[in-house]
Amino acid sequence: MEANNINRRKFMKLAGMSGAMLAIGFETFAIEGPKVLKKLMAEDFVEGTPLNPFVVIAEDGTISIMATVPELGQGIFQAIPAIIAEELEVDMDQVTVVKSSASRKYGRQSIGGSRSVRTMYQPMRKLGAATKEVLIEAASKKWGVAKSALYAKSGKVHRTDTKDFVEYKDLVATAAAIEVPKNPNLKTKKDFSIIGKETVRTDILSKVNGTADYGIDARPDGLLYATIERCPTLQGKPISYDKEAALSVQGVTDVMEVTRSVYKNKNTGIAVIAETHYAALEGRKKLNVKWDNAEFSKLNSESYFREMKELAKKDHLNHKDQGNFNQSFANAASTLDVVYEQPHQSHSCMEPMNATVHVKEDNTVEVWAPSQSPQVQRQFARQLGIPDDQAEEKIKVHLPFLGGGFGRRSMNDPLEECFQISKELRKPIKLIWTREDDTTQGPFRQATVHAMKAAFDDQDNPTGVQHKMISEAITTQFRPSNGKIPFEVMEGISTHYDFDNYSIQYGEYNSQLPIHWWRSVFGSTNGFAHEAFIDEVAVKAKQDPLQFRIDRLNSEPRQVKVLERLKKEANWDKKLGANEGKGVAIVESFGSIVAHAVFLKREGNQVIISRVVSVVDCGIVINPNQAKAQTEGNIIYGLTAAMKGAITFKDGVAEQSNFHDYAILRINEAPRDIQVYLMENDENPGGMGEPGLPPIAPALVNAVADLTGKRIRKLPFDLQKV
Repeated sequence: MEANNINRRKFMKLAGMSGAMLAIGFETFAIEGPKVLKKLMAEDFVEGTPLNPFVVIAEDGTISIMATVPELGQGIFQAIPAIIAEELEVDMDQVTVVKSSASRKYGRQSIGGSRSVRTMYQPMRKLGAATKEVLIEAASKKWGVAKSALYAKSGKVHRTDTKDFVEYKDLVATAAAIEVPKNPNLKTKKDFSIIGKETVRTDILSKVNGTADYGIDARPDGLLYATIERCPTLQGKPISYDKEAALSVQGVTDVMEVTRSVYKNKNTGIAVIAETHYAALEGRKKLNVKWDNAEFSKLNSESYFREMKELAKKDHLNHKDQGNFNQSFANAASTLDVVYEQPHQSHSCMEPMNATVHVKEDNTVEVWAPSQSPQVQRQFARQLGIPDDQAEEKIKVHLPFLGGGFGRRSMNDPLEECFQISKELRKPIKLIWTREDDTTQGPFRQATVHAMKAAFDDQDNPTGVQHKMISEAITTQFRPSNGKIPFEVMEGISTHYDFDNYSIQYGEYNSQLPIHWWRSVFGSTNGFAHEAFIDEVAVKAKQDPLQFRIDRLNSEPRQVKVLERLKKEANWDKKLGANEGKGVAIVESFGSIVAHAVFLKREGNQVIISRVVSVVDCGIVINPNQAKAQTEGNIIYGLTAAMKGAITFKDGVAEQSNFHDYAILRINEAPRDIQVYLMENDENPGGMGEPGLPPIAPALVNAVADLTGKRIRKLPFDLQKV
């Protein structure tokens, strides 16, 4: 990888450099606030002078901006540098985006919850603007003119009274001595030249031509490969295994026990280390492990859902309690009383879980971390007896590209396992999970049950709605809820619909199964049940489902505007043919609002998704192309979850193991046309990596109901059997 290709001349030049540095930090985005660079990390081995941890200016005027957030396909590799460049007044074709390593000088580098742009937008604008202002002040000193007589453009400071200009590269030394403004002036939206424009992602070419470095591509000298045999029931201890049989395979060098942390559980596996990945897999086949796992073999999906449905009959913690739903239901002229359910699911990233770690004889460490939470230096340092304040000096963590993440890579169990092996052997180790490991070992997306009720008067007008959500919670796997609704479990359930009696409750179900953040998390399950049931209410009330939502969301003008735009762009009111159906859903999650309209058509014996029309309100958009791409990706991922994937358990073991029985959507099954429209406003940016997923499953089943009259309340389902 590129971190190994630093030449000696550049190292000596930069390591000995004592030139001007400009430290710009804002506590709003940093854990401890970026500090003046004392030791240059690998990403700083570029020609030029570092102005701050994020920006380096070269002698030829090139601006290098660090991509500090893990890139897993969400486009953040380009987005954050683009925000800085906008306020710094440099053009993107002047910018070289440099992949950073993990370091606390960059603040928080973990990603999830579609939060990167949301949390970094203003801080990165301020960083860019503050850098620009000190450069302008440096030019002011150079020319002896007021700052008001100067302006920055395309990496230069210009005078307004003459045609003179000076390039940024010639101002760094002076700028370093100038006090950094804490509240620099920011550009107005109308003056943006990068933000909101369809700029080219700088990482795409390398991903197309095969030169991009993913975690699985790391190959330091002397590399050995590891694979791990794990208990099939997720928990259990090895009783015995045939170490000598595994060692007899040509190329196998070592066999050892390793521990995998899954929240509070410590699971033991048997690692086989070899000169090649193939040899490691062959050695693993000969281990013949006997497991002590009797107490964990009782779990079955059938009993899992039966117990959750029983739990749904009881009252639980109130998320919203308006009016008196029980009374309205008891006095109703008619009612709806149904249950929705969704299964566990695997993340199934295209790049399987992997890690590469080299714990060296001198107790320094080099890590290649395809992780959503890459700042592991202190964790590893403590296991090596290295003080916290020396962790980043002793432990180098590279950030390769991630071949998908979807939340799974925010758990660092592969890194921890790989570190244990390398720590023992003091050799570079690449650990690769097989697809079967990835599918069967979890952690998984939560399974949920939703008890839905609605009350109607004698005119079929809804008088009350209730939604009881039953599920495990992610956060209570490592901290108790203390009688409160756990963090984020109600994501995607709208509390804004106008019903006189509105009850939303959460009931926690406890299980041995580990669950973890999965793309859009609880929004993926809650959005399905809630928006599908809202459709049932609208149809029983004999109202158009889209207009019903508009009429019941008067307190949310942004959502109303999204629905009105969807109505227009989808040509919703156009009469459909006899073999056509349409469905709609809207969900707000992660700071953004997304509504989908799904159109189905029966062609002979086949039902096809003829069109999906999406309207997205994510506030100010950094790159419209990427916002649309993320929405399209969410649609495909969400349709896969709705129609394909399900992880079920029998005797504690996952019944699915690979793509032959845990399928993904194929090209011929995908929508024939996807249209994405972005709302234009001045709201702060919302997330984009996840919000497009929650509305797609309900819009799909609502379209099925419109086409066939059949309500789908359990996922996944076969579209060709409706």
